Amino acid sequence: MHYKTAWEDPATRQAWRRTALFRCAAVLGWIPVFCAWLFAVVMTPVWLLVLWMPVLLVGIWYALLAVTGAASLPGTRRVLRVYPWQVGIAEVRAKKNGSTQFLVPDPERPEKTVGLEYGGGIGTGRHFWVRAVKSGQVTAAWFAGDPRYLGVVATPGPRNLLRVAQREATDSRMSPRKRGVSREARALARAAGARVGEG
Repeated sequence: MHYKTAWEDPATRQAWRRTALFRCAAVLGWIPVFCAWLFAVVMTPVWLLVLWMPVLLVGIWYALLAVTGAASLPGTRRVLRVYPWQVGIAEVRAKKNGSTQFLVPDPERPEKTVGLEYGGGIGTGRHFWVRAVKSGQVTAAWFAGDPRYLGVVATPGPRNLLRVAQREATDSRMSPRKRGVSREARALARAAGARVGEG
């Protein structure tokens, strides 16, 4: 059955709820970890702080990654409410810098592809999309969105939802994309939460 938007598909809504549950649990999971760290610091000699401080810094970094993942949930839902799934059009490949690249046909020039990336930063190497693509387990994906701005990728089902975006579509320090995009495409991208050019 075809749906006007991905969000109309019950399986998509279920996948989003699963993703939300997992990411929120990851954020809340850091609370007992921090309490355990604090207890260890209080109960051990002062000189052991040399060992405990790096543990805290690593924990803070991973906690920030978890918070970032949870914070992307509303944006993911927003994209899914605007665009339908395009099944099997996204080619997935691992890059040398450790990131995953999603190659999606340009909506207005299908003979050309547009790349979106995820990962490559410290702590992202254990993410599903980085591991699965590097191992060859995943080579194609479902895609909802406009690759010139932003979108959501998923493994068939859909499962393993991930919001990806061009930097200029989300970073206010950069000029948004203006050229080569129709007025209708810009309106959809704006509705999905992207920064779009007016030209």
